[in-house]
Amino acid sequence: MHLAILFSVAVLLAAAAYNDAQYYRIPNRICVALILLFPASLLTAPSDIDWHQHLMIFILVLVFGFIMFTQQIAGGGDIKLLAAISLWAGPHYIAVFIITTALAGGLLAVLMVGLTRLRNRKRAKPLAIQNVPIPYGVAIAAGGFIALYHLVQPILFPE
Repeated sequence: MHLAILFSVAVLLAAAAYNDAQYYRIPNRICVALILLFPASLLTAPSDIDWHQHLMIFILVLVFGFIMFTQQIAGGGDIKLLAAISLWAGPHYIAVFIITTALAGGLLAVLMVGLTRLRNRKRAKPLAIQNVPIPYGVAIAAGGFIALYHLVQPILFPE
């Protein structure tokens, strides 16, 4: 049952990445579903999970994300997805999640800027990098997949 829940999380991450890549929007229902699946995972996990620490990480990421949103550094959907996945990452995998997300985001930004410049190379005026939209939900989902891998690994390959 626990693996089915983790598989559902993977499907939701893929849906978030797809929606952001296609429409530059992450539906609220995806983030809500990710959050609501977490208590179910607590009940089915093969070992105890300190949900207090996971909740604390979630709240910290949400507060930090809200500040980023108010400063127009990140979009609301990106912040909600980041917080929802941080609930799953918890204290053990939050660093892996954030670092992977940052690396994937940097790679995605370079790719998007390059593709945009290739498409617009006939423009008289060069395109400012700030004007290139980045579907950062794709990078957040990539970080989420890596965190999820670490959650699934002990179940699939017990010592």
